[in-house]
Amino acid sequence: MNEFISVFQSRQDMLIETIWEHLQISLLSLVIAIIIAVPLGIILTRYRKVAEPIIGVSAIMQTIPSLAVLAFLIPFFGIGTTPAIIALTAYGYCLF
Repeated sequence: MNEFISVFQSRQDMLIETIWEHLQISLLSLVIAIIIAVPLGIILTRYRKVAEPIIGVSAIMQTIPSLAVLAFLIPFFGIGTTPAIIALTAYGYCLF
């Protein structure tokens, strides 16, 4: 247990940095999802015929595990923040 605490204390600056990076990625993807979802929601209230297929696609996307979406995006965008932001944006959009 003491070994765990000493490793935690020695890497405390790295922990704070990665938490901040995680918050930035999450907030950025949330803002992008809001920018997409709110106008789309307003448009869909006016055009009912288009609303049903888009809602259906959103429902299907929610059934796919988030790790699978991320793994699918890696060959196209590589490993890093870009596929994470795209995956989180897609999930955030589906939740609105």
